[in-house]
Amino acid sequence: MTEIVMPITAKQALEQWNAGKGIPAFQVEGDPERQQEIYAVAFAMIGGDYSLTQDLAELRRVVPAGDLTDREFEAAHSIAYVAMKVGWSKMVSQHVHKDSPAMVISKA
Repeated sequence: MTEIVMPITAKQALEQWNAGKGIPAFQVEGDPERQQEIYAVAFAMIGGDYSLTQDLAELRRVVPAGDLTDREFEAAHSIAYVAMKVGWSKMVSQHVHKDSPAMVISKA
């Protein structure tokens, strides 16, 4: 069984994502089956260094968002933004609670 390692920084989380490894995360607002798509867009933002951009209209033009709703896109941006500002592990620890349970994500 593969060990799940908590990345400290957003860039470490991106490296794990790109390698197809499991990453500790939390369920964001929205349908449970949409979590993969939301996190994929968040990692696209982190990888493109777009995550600290506040202009969501501009981000919509440069970050492939598939069929995410505006709310889902904003959730992806929030994940990327906070992870880049405070780190992946701190972000996850601050967001896990009964309405946003812990989960493990990985690149499809």
